[in-house]
Amino acid sequence: MKAKLLFLVVAVLSTFLGGAEMDVNFNKAFYEPGELLILQVKGMDRPMDYTVSVSRNLVQCVSLSGSVSHENPVIEISLPYEKGGYGLDVTFDNNLTISRGFSILDNWLESPRYGFLTEFYSDRIDIEVNMDYLAQYHINGLQYYDWMYDYGKLVYEEGTVYKDAWQRVREISTDVIRDLIDAGHRRNIFSMAYVALYAVTRELGEMNPDWLLYEKKGDEWNAVSFYERILLADNRASSGWTAFLLEECAKTIDLGFDGIHLDQYGYPKDNESFTLEGEHYKPYKTSLAFMEFFDSLRGKVDSKAVFFNYVNNWPKEIQDRANLDVVYIEPWESCNTYADLHAMIVDARKRSGGKHVILAAYIKGAAENSILLADSLIAISGGRRLEVGEFMRILSGPYFPGADVATESLLNTLRDYYDFQARYEDFIEGDFIDGEELTVGTTCSSTPQANSVWLTAKKSDAGIMINLVNLTDIRSDLWRRRQRRPKFLENLSLNIPRAWVSGGAAIYFCSPDGFLRQIRLEAHPEGDHVLVKLPQLRFWTSVLIVEQ
Repeated sequence: MKAKLLFLVVAVLSTFLGGAEMDVNFNKAFYEPGELLILQVKGMDRPMDYTVSVSRNLVQCVSLSGSVSHENPVIEISLPYEKGGYGLDVTFDNNLTISRGFSILDNWLESPRYGFLTEFYSDRIDIEVNMDYLAQYHINGLQYYDWMYDYGKLVYEEGTVYKDAWQRVREISTDVIRDLIDAGHRRNIFSMAYVALYAVTRELGEMNPDWLLYEKKGDEWNAVSFYERILLADNRASSGWTAFLLEECAKTIDLGFDGIHLDQYGYPKDNESFTLEGEHYKPYKTSLAFMEFFDSLRGKVDSKAVFFNYVNNWPKEIQDRANLDVVYIEPWESCNTYADLHAMIVDARKRSGGKHVILAAYIKGAAENSILLADSLIAISGGRRLEVGEFMRILSGPYFPGADVATESLLNTLRDYYDFQARYEDFIEGDFIDGEELTVGTTCSSTPQANSVWLTAKKSDAGIMINLVNLTDIRSDLWRRRQRRPKFLENLSLNIPRAWVSGGAAIYFCSPDGFLRQIRLEAHPEGDHVLVKLPQLRFWTSVLIVEQ
């Protein structure tokens, strides 16, 4: 029976990864300098000849040709040693060209693209194919949500199978966790263990009252809790709780995880709670205690990755000092509009000294237009969105196992968006420059707002990237709302300052909406501007200006 089920699961997933239509799939989420890239060709109906072009910042750096067949459906490409974003274009003898993007990195934290896992039950049989699926989105880091045995005691040491800490319903197998970690490593995908950094079971907390945080209600002092089920503890370096949790985190790393993803609940804020020292209650600065814990954890897990959830972007004031690898934000009521979202990301990048920003920005899976608009804005602003993980699921709320089922159409589109961000990463990672002189022949704005085209420009060593996001005809400035599909715009006239286009510069059009491979545009000088015609603007379109 299990063998039959395995066959059915693999058949379904394999169809998604490349079925009736031809496709090419990566074998890894990213590649190291000089590594061998292996492409799997899917959907052939006969042996075929091909040519391959690999480019970096629009300049071809690898070219090869060969043939593939059902017996040998593989293309092998020896990659360059220079790190960055790369374009891949494979043209077959039926005139079909498949364009994709990928990254060359030394380490996943140089360009983290974060996903999630929630299923760790003993009979899980889709591990290999699910990891192949994630590699197509360049997901190189995974949060293992609620994998732990309990709040406090993380690793189960009395066997290999247990129930989840929150409900004691979902089965979890440490063998399956290890298999997932190992399967990820074979694809350059790294695994982060979810840990609530101040959450302790009521039983353990009441046995150690000096670990806990307290609040005064009337004349009584009560331990601060989360839904009355979990108590909150003191994260200072001197705390007994910190010493206990550090040992548990070390056991977590010994289990095989590549890092720790720390969570909190957004409270208590500084000076809203107290610690018990002897018989006295003393005010507690939560944000400073968090930073002490980060430093203590670094000393315990050595070079392993450490993330922390800035719930509702709190406490953002420590982002410039926090000893963390990224800025991970779960936005709530402090971030509601597209303008809020953009400003929050830009501020976090600046405040943290340029660290990557990852957002757990929840949008319902049925709101596909909203997802694409938010993903476009987040990427342009300098962030990445946590949304892809378990097969055909899209993260839609704070309880990850409740992720929505996503349509195949949305997931195919998202793959193009992730390819686009990898392919043109060197442009996207540029610095914003003043784009006030840009016009596009329709209502536009330098800040993202409804009923306009959001028009911005960035500059990097790769060149200038002009980004257009289509917010015309949407219902609202609120990014979580279910939006209408923006009005399709075509043949737009983009006016570019002539000073941006030197004598030898070329101008290109590209878009994750069907134009991953760039198209050169004809430039028409008009006074102090240069005019180009853009084929279309569906959600996100870019114009690249590069020296030749």
